[in-house]
Amino acid sequence: MDKATSFFFSKILKKEIHNKSGQLIGKLSDFVLDFNQEKPTATYVQIKNGPKSFYVSLEKLDIFKDSKERYYIEINTKSLLISLPDSKGIYLAKDFLDKQIVDTNGKRVERVNDVRLGNINGKWQLIAVDIGTRGLLRRLGVEYPFILLTGALNFQLRNKLIIWDNVQPLSTGSNNLQLYSPANKIETLHAAEIADIIEELDNKSRHILFNSLNNQKAAEVLEEIETEVQVNLLNSMSDKKASDIFEIMPSDEVADILEEIEDDRVEKLLTQMDEESQEEIRELMEYERNTVGSIMSKDFIAFLPDITVAEVAEWIKINVPDEEETYYIYVINNKSNLLGVIPILRLITSDKDTKLYNIMATQPQILRDEDTIEEAIETMEKYSVNSLPVIDEVNELVGTISLNDSVKEYAPLRRVAL
Repeated sequence: MDKATSFFFSKILKKEIHNKSGQLIGKLSDFVLDFNQEKPTATYVQIKNGPKSFYVSLEKLDIFKDSKERYYIEINTKSLLISLPDSKGIYLAKDFLDKQIVDTNGKRVERVNDVRLGNINGKWQLIAVDIGTRGLLRRLGVEYPFILLTGALNFQLRNKLIIWDNVQPLSTGSNNLQLYSPANKIETLHAAEIADIIEELDNKSRHILFNSLNNQKAAEVLEEIETEVQVNLLNSMSDKKASDIFEIMPSDEVADILEEIEDDRVEKLLTQMDEESQEEIRELMEYERNTVGSIMSKDFIAFLPDITVAEVAEWIKINVPDEEETYYIYVINNKSNLLGVIPILRLITSDKDTKLYNIMATQPQILRDEDTIEEAIETMEKYSVNSLPVIDEVNELVGTISLNDSVKEYAPLRRVAL
């Protein structure tokens, strides 16, 4: 019988623990983990003897395994020193098994069926999470009968492991397993992928995950989430946090969300935002729901006609606008009337001293803010463009609308109409 260097936790859970003399002192009930290290590290073992339980430092534990993968656990000291774990410790069986985690590689929510621990530099650390059927069968004590059965059917029952580097824990049973430093692994994913994950989670885990994001990432994710879930998350947020996130988001997206919540809260949220953001959002909320004005973006780039290409390029370099804002440069007069449009490709291929009026398209296709979203889609499809400028009743440029946003908004409106 050799010392084990790694094992599945279910293999030793509830196993007998003996002292150096071979006397039974109890059964292994749980491990206490420290999640503040690079990999969760087992620090204490909880031992149960009848109704009583006590804790021993895991350094005092030796775990042996024979050729048939049977385990023997022994306290490696004659003087048994009872210890008290840190109150912030996470219990492996009680708080982590059967809970939800995110596989940041597969970008999916999974359930923890078992975990594998390895001895790294003398410490037992959690190295992988088992999310597969075999892990669940192992927990139930029927792993090998099923291996024999599936083998007879020419099917191999495999472990389905996620290495710890690709695991993001979410919550525990009695207390929250906070998303920990040095970095929240979730934030490395695309906002749309995080949105999909959040929509899969139960309410408690959903709120923990969303609230762990920095405001910039939270704003990007909130844009991608279904309306019902947006409202659910908003109801769990303080007015201050919600307002901070809204100030980062495009005004049209914020207006859509605010249309779904109570008027009293809308006013509270708006009054905590800066005056410019408030004004833009209030303007958008005044439009009828199915109109271009209700979903147009107020973020666009516009210059007077006698500005040079070099001056525009310098402005873009300094201000770094979003990618969608730079598809087109709009040319306006001092009354904000739309004079022309310049595709970004034409701008960057023009001589730097050229004035904008020399390269702008002077009869651009436009939409009115009171046009319907269906009309906007038809127009953009007809002219094979991804976005169009929007003007109001006095011909002022008031926003832009994209094909993507139009289709996204029109689909649920059409379902409601049907």
